[in-house]
Amino acid sequence: MSERAKVFELERVGEVVVVAPMGDEASFRYFDIHNQANQVMRTLDDGSVRAVVVDLSHVSLLGWVMTSAIVRLVRNLDYRGGLAVYCAASAANLNQLSTMKLGRPWSHHATRNDGIEAVRQLLGDSGAIAEKES
Repeated sequence: MSERAKVFELERVGEVVVVAPMGDEASFRYFDIHNQANQVMRTLDDGSVRAVVVDLSHVSLLGWVMTSAIVRLVRNLDYRGGLAVYCAASAANLNQLSTMKLGRPWSHHATRNDGIEAVRQLLGDSGAIAEKES
């Protein structure tokens, strides 16, 4: 039996969690997307998490299954007063997500660091942005 592919990459930067889908539903089994989205949801349920940045740099076009998983994550954080933004989206993803109005501020930023900085400013946190280790 082969090992299941990692659907989401997570990075914690203070009060911000960066969630990066590593592909679309064509790349993963339906069960794995929802199972791993539930694991991400538990991470976002931590009361110290105040914002999420959805990094779309690995996905040229979100399909319905991945979009619904991301919407669930964003809505969960939005309902408890957190913030969500997205970054590095393709033109197709920009078009799709801009019409969905997923919460406050749910705006697009060119890079992961730009997204992190935007939510930190909205949260009133002026700390330095941590560089991602390879």
